Amino acid sequence: MNRDSKAEHLSKRIPGAVFFDLDAIADVSVPLPHMLPSNEAFGAALDALGITNTTPVVVYDNFGLLSAARVWWTFKVFGHSQVAVLDGGRPKWEAGGHELDSTAPKVDVNAGAEAAKRAQEAPGSVPVKYQANLDVSAVRTFEQMLANCGSKAEQVADARSAGRFGGTAPEPRPGIPSGKIKNSYNVPFDSLLKDGLYKPPEELTSLFAASGLDLSGSKPIIASCGTGVTACVLVLGLDQIGVKDVSVYDGAWTEWAGAKHSETELWRE
Repeated sequence: MNRDSKAEHLSKRIPGAVFFDLDAIADVSVPLPHMLPSNEAFGAALDALGITNTTPVVVYDNFGLLSAARVWWTFKVFGHSQVAVLDGGRPKWEAGGHELDSTAPKVDVNAGAEAAKRAQEAPGSVPVKYQANLDVSAVRTFEQMLANCGSKAEQVADARSAGRFGGTAPEPRPGIPSGKIKNSYNVPFDSLLKDGLYKPPEELTSLFAASGLDLSGSKPIIASCGTGVTACVLVLGLDQIGVKDVSVYDGAWTEWAGAKHSETELWRE
């Protein structure tokens, strides 16, 4: 998707909106895209955006519902409980005839990214007011995924397309083969949506159940995808039907398939 999200934000946005740069408010020290930042970097970014620990936040994107789910999850995982997603995003807002702003924003589009970068490059050098507290129980690492392949203690739901999951369609990132983590279930994220909106809860329940996932709550779910973005569409969808014990594999398929690790070969299909 070769779109310039900053330019789109500047050209028309919901009045008062600030730009959260998903790619830059991240751990840029690793070769994987938009991995979670440190507590300090996230807090510094939110300070720069004018967001406090008690600010109610509504997240939207320009697709309808895509990256907004990842930003929602990021806020949640850092302890910001007052966060919601605008279902349908800017397209739905615009289609409804609501006001859009194209004047120069009060908060620069680079403010959050620059603050996060400073905090990451020189930890402790800048006072941070926002108190972030990463919930590590909601995030899965490469090592935890390896362990789960053997224990099967948690279910893995993959949000990629059926072709990429099944190995018949290429991955968008060069050098990354398609396929799946062994014993995982496929729930393409766009199957949960219609016209950029989530389908009704009863349909979401049917779609998740049809994939083979156990929704009883007896077995936790790990959401994965290509790079950790659309996995969060699954998390938000599961949240809407009352399934809360869900984590995200942050490195996702890009990390798993690109790993130079003999054990991943055993647990890859």
